[in-house]
Amino acid sequence: MTTTVRILRNGVFEPRIDDQASGIAAAQEPDTFVWFDAEPDDLTHLAHVFGFNPHAIEDALKPVVPGVGAAQRAKLERFPGHVFLYLYRAQLKADANAELFEIAVFATPRVVVALDRGGAYDVKELDERWGVHPELMKFGTPALLHAMLDLVIDSHLHAVDALGDAVDGLEDSLFDGNESASDDVADLPRRGFAIRKSLVRLRRVVQPMREVVTGIMRREEGDSTPIDVALMPYYQDLYDHTLRVNDTIEGLRDLLTTIYETRLAMADHTLNTVMKKLTGWAAIIAVPTAVTGFYGQNVPYPGFLRPWGFWFSTAVWGGLSVVLYVAFRRRRWI
Repeated sequence: MTTTVRILRNGVFEPRIDDQASGIAAAQEPDTFVWFDAEPDDLTHLAHVFGFNPHAIEDALKPVVPGVGAAQRAKLERFPGHVFLYLYRAQLKADANAELFEIAVFATPRVVVALDRGGAYDVKELDERWGVHPELMKFGTPALLHAMLDLVIDSHLHAVDALGDAVDGLEDSLFDGNESASDDVADLPRRGFAIRKSLVRLRRVVQPMREVVTGIMRREEGDSTPIDVALMPYYQDLYDHTLRVNDTIEGLRDLLTTIYETRLAMADHTLNTVMKKLTGWAAIIAVPTAVTGFYGQNVPYPGFLRPWGFWFSTAVWGGLSVVLYVAFRRRRWI
């Protein structure tokens, strides 16, 4: 892989090239903006050329440990002459596991350098998004950043929507009455745990995105990438999307908690029902056991060694058993 360059000259994109030197030279021309899709080996050189902050470079090149999750928060940092953004694109796997991909972005008034950590996006995706609103390209760096943020936030939306469908599936499984017949009785809790784990991972990187978007929209003295008034509605739309993602995540977390509590309540109700039935049948069975035990004593009793004594004892335990059965049945204990 090599660093690719996209030059925006007078509001019109030129074909992508692999020549860094041409991109660096174009960045010095008036009405020209340059986007670098940089590789880690080339970032240090570009940072030296454009004067990026060394601490931001260190954050951008920090090794990514697989399976650990987000190494740092999504953030926006301002430095003299440029801004630094650390973003996460999300992708939900079939097993409801949220996978995060890091993107480090440096932006100056004429240059944007993006470092893709682990295949977070395809350059063709950015080309398509830039093509949706070509009239915005005259605004340069803020318009280029809008496409990147739109790409990232859309991935968050798709991920939470997919998790919402997964939670709906949990609800269906909870009330369809087939859980007890399942070969794996732990399937529902396992799926719920996987979804909750993904929500926690997403929340960790999605929540700071509100600060990132508002930070870009906020005008400050000496700002290196001021937002034109014409771009404000587009960034406001991004902000609304971040609010929707955060609200959806909080709602899904509450819904998962409710599903878990409902499952426990249903399990308690089922256990109580079973215990009532067992208790009722045990009481019914106890009657003939007690009566036959009494008449089974090896001592004289009314009807001892006489046929009517057997029929009398049978009538006693049979009648009492019927009375108990009817009483329990009316109370729906059995």
